[in-house]
Amino acid sequence: MQMQPPVPFTLKKPMTSSSLSLPARRILRALLLSSLIPASSAAFAGAADAVYTPTVEQGETEFELRGGYRDFGNGPNEHAFVFDVGYGVTNRWRTEAVLEYAAEGGERGKLEALEWENVFVLTEPGKYWMDLGLLAEYEHTFADGPDEVKIGPLLQKEIGPAVANLNFRFKHEVGSGASNDTGLDYRWQLRWRGNEALEWGAQGFGELGVIGHLGEGDWHSAGPAVFGMHRLPGRDKIRYNAALLAGLSSGAPDAALRFQVEYEMY
Repeated sequence: MQMQPPVPFTLKKPMTSSSLSLPARRILRALLLSSLIPASSAAFAGAADAVYTPTVEQGETEFELRGGYRDFGNGPNEHAFVFDVGYGVTNRWRTEAVLEYAAEGGERGKLEALEWENVFVLTEPGKYWMDLGLLAEYEHTFADGPDEVKIGPLLQKEIGPAVANLNFRFKHEVGSGASNDTGLDYRWQLRWRGNEALEWGAQGFGELGVIGHLGEGDWHSAGPAVFGMHRLPGRDKIRYNAALLAGLSSGAPDAALRFQVEYEMY
């Protein structure tokens, strides 16, 4: 599940800081500083967003379907579906191709974007006080408008019988018409371990605003969630989770429903 190796770009001259195009310089700066990325309120596929964990298994092929619905009391509702295919290249890096389908209000749905996602494991699981990873994404939109780079840390901490995850994403537009702003959003979940077929917990999602003006236009939502895993013959597994979220602030969806199903194949 789950951000990506450095976003690729093509150079027509030897690589020097002066020879890079403006979009390429922005991407490079984002990757090096892990701090350039803005929130796009028009990204309807956000209804199917997920919480990522800093875990990777080498040789694992993953097929994932996510869906979500968001109800806005003072605006059009949104629904989205996301399908992705990923592969564990090493035990420290998983890369994924992601296709997003979304719709707003009563309009017909359409393919919204294609993403290249990567998850990097930065610490050995369980060795330190907290497990740390990195998510890196490049999103190409099919609509008129700029693409987007997203980068942020993935945090995981075991607390007794529970596992807590927290993601932050910095978001920055690149290309023609791109904004100079960098936005910040977050996701979190808390899962109580028990019967692996059905575990209980909670999830939350929100936007924190634009860097330099955090708190302006922010919104937050949270609610109960369920998690589970079904083991198949051999090492294959099916994982699933779902959540019902309520808006906790103005600007948030009044209610949201999301689900995620993964088939992990070896």
